[in-house]
Amino acid sequence: MPNSLDLAARLAAVVRTQQEVFAAITDIDKVMALVVERVPDVTNGDGSVIEIVEGDQLVYRAASGPARKHVGLRLAFEGSLSGRSVREQTAMRCDDTETDPRVDAAACRAIGIRSMIIAPLLEGTTAVGALKSFSPRPNDFDDLDTYALQLLAGMTSGALTQAHTFRELQASEERYRLLFDRNVAGVFRSTLDGRMLDCNDALVGYLGYASREEVLALKAWDFYHQRSDREQMLDLLRRNRALLQVRIALRRKDGSSVLGVVNASLVPGDGDGEHLLGTIVEA
Repeated sequence: MPNSLDLAARLAAVVRTQQEVFAAITDIDKVMALVVERVPDVTNGDGSVIEIVEGDQLVYRAASGPARKHVGLRLAFEGSLSGRSVREQTAMRCDDTETDPRVDAAACRAIGIRSMIIAPLLEGTTAVGALKSFSPRPNDFDDLDTYALQLLAGMTSGALTQAHTFRELQASEERYRLLFDRNVAGVFRSTLDGRMLDCNDALVGYLGYASREEVLALKAWDFYHQRSDREQMLDLLRRNRALLQVRIALRRKDGSSVLGVVNASLVPGDGDGEHLLGTIVEA
């Protein structure tokens, strides 16, 4: 049994790793790189690997120590200890890869692994990969090392889930931005109380302004001849949730009038109620 000082030291190391990892949570590659660099120190290994399930294979997505040069390596899911750890969703330990029938001895030899510990990485209730710490020497890991790896695997699972979510959100926002900016129609987003949140260059030119900044510094009703015109439009929008092909006379910067065809809808805001998202084209 480990003494209390050893256990406390391992827990402190896990917490430090967790703090570093969550500071990098917006970058999934950095998260994985940090994990595999810290795992050997916390588990007394010489290197570490994150293996991700892809079909019937496990892919080395990040690695440290002697395994670093093997990033991208693909191994058969069946016949490997990592595959068994993923399938059974439990931690595994191998004291000697040359005598353990559960491991792919040839693959371990190629990387320089003689003993290892493995813990599954979970996404919800599904195992999506494994976290491995290894050594070129037999019998290099004990129960405390295995326990520490399990803690790190749990932390890593949560971090990877958050990092994936952030990446998907970022990709969605980039697609939105691309459609927003390149739309030939004037696109705008505002709060219901009149704050301009965003617009594209087409809207800027359509209303006769010089820049987005100039438009965003104004209130939404500044683009109507009468503030009541906007209030009438909002009343329709609240009742119907969307406006389609509505003709509205808008006020340009120089005070002249332009007839626009507006399509708009109410969309969820970022904690400040609903927003108005719409497009304007000249009638």
